[in-house]
Amino acid sequence: MTPPMWFSEAGAHDTGQAADLFCLPYAGGGASVFRRWPASFIPDVRVLPVQLPGRETRIAEPPEFDAATVAAAIADRVDRPFALFGHSLGGRLAFEVVREFRRTGAPLPSAVYVSGCRPPDVRVDGPFDKLSRLDDAELLDRVVEGGGVSAEVRAEPELLDLLLPTLRADFAWLDDYVYQSESPLPVRITAFAGQADRAAAPDAMAGWARHTTAGFALHPLAGGHFFLHDQIPRIASVIRADLRTLTHAGGR
Repeated sequence: MTPPMWFSEAGAHDTGQAADLFCLPYAGGGASVFRRWPASFIPDVRVLPVQLPGRETRIAEPPEFDAATVAAAIADRVDRPFALFGHSLGGRLAFEVVREFRRTGAPLPSAVYVSGCRPPDVRVDGPFDKLSRLDDAELLDRVVEGGGVSAEVRAEPELLDLLLPTLRADFAWLDDYVYQSESPLPVRITAFAGQADRAAAPDAMAGWARHTTAGFALHPLAGGHFFLHDQIPRIASVIRADLRTLTHAGGR
């Protein structure tokens, strides 16, 4: 059987970049969420979007995943200094992937970038919580209202048939998530927060500082929960400068 294609290489040509950035999408998203990112990271960083099962090029697969499997796929791909970026669900997943690296003795990233994602030990219901408990119509209404799915897609039954299983699996992963206390990560964490984000406001995102012993920075940016689409140059500038410093200093 052909092994699953975990990473999108579109626009991510290897030109000797100093570091790789593995990018994890929000609920329902695939690797194409980051299709415009590579150009903003040249020449320092190669962007490698992670293609989770059940979406886009892996649409024929069941959409469920776990952090251990994602961590193993990334660890197998690592061949230079690297970092993780995750937005919303992707931020929570990135955190658990790094904890899995630590448990298994895999190389740790130089940094973790969490975006639009409350700290894992904070359980306060927001606009994207408990969606997996709703029926299909209510789930879609909430996601459209929050900006995660366009009204145009909402009106296309064929697209919804493909998207709903992935959305439901992703929100189930979030809703079933139970934080297990461990020592803070020896990895720098940088958080990006939308100033108008009702799901993960900047003051809530500041709590990520509790989960690292290697330094923390918070960057509030204009926009709501999906600010990452409008703030690519700013996010890229921060990450490129950060990784230049970290990789030249020898990593972590």
